[in-house]
Amino acid sequence: MEHKIIHWFAFGAILLLLLGIFYSMGAKDITVTTNVVNKISVSGDAETEVMPDEVVIRLSVVTEGKEAESVQNENANKMNAVMEALKKVGIKEDEIETTGYNLYPWKEYDYNLRKQIDKGYRLSQTITLTTSDVDKTGEYLSVAVKNGINQVDNVNFQLSDELENQVKDALVAEATTNAKEKAKTLAENLEIKVGKAISVSETNYNVPRYYAGGFDETAEMAVMSDSVSKLNAENVEVTLRINVDFAIV
Repeated sequence: MEHKIIHWFAFGAILLLLLGIFYSMGAKDITVTTNVVNKISVSGDAETEVMPDEVVIRLSVVTEGKEAESVQNENANKMNAVMEALKKVGIKEDEIETTGYNLYPWKEYDYNLRKQIDKGYRLSQTITLTTSDVDKTGEYLSVAVKNGINQVDNVNFQLSDELENQVKDALVAEATTNAKEKAKTLAENLEIKVGKAISVSETNYNVPRYYAGGFDETAEMAVMSDSVSKLNAENVEVTLRINVDFAIV
């Protein structure tokens, strides 16, 4: 009798163990996920030519002398004369910014003595003009040079922030329309239907700047020639591309 009770007890224990295993297996969920998205990818391009409405002019007064203090004083007098003359022909106070001031020992190589000779000091002071009076660029350069500027670093015609924003908005609209038309044409040829845009990115946005100089010749020689007095801006080409993913429905 005792042996039968033991056997039944062992059998019950095994049965409960098996039922627990099957229950735990049945309680588990099997989940299948996928990141595959049916889409069609296209790009849209737009471009336009724009006349720059702003000019940035970098001008310097370079002064040399034996004593640092006298060099500084002479340079300051020249630069003050330049800025006063520019204001008289229309440059505003907030359109002039001092962007460089460099005083350093001035040395030159003496080929006879075969060594560097101390010559004193050299001071280079740079101002930057930023103005919307693009048509007066040549006049501003001439006035600056006649009143003390002896180095013209560069003249840069560019788009103002306001104009650039306007141009970019128009290009985005055109490029978006172009992308939609491409997607529509592809869908018709592939006999599919496209839905809403699911991803948009902007690439290849380019606003070139038109540089009229660096001038290799001295500023005085440049003003005497027609190259500066008749300096004008030229159109620049602005381009933009957008990439769009449309859902396939």
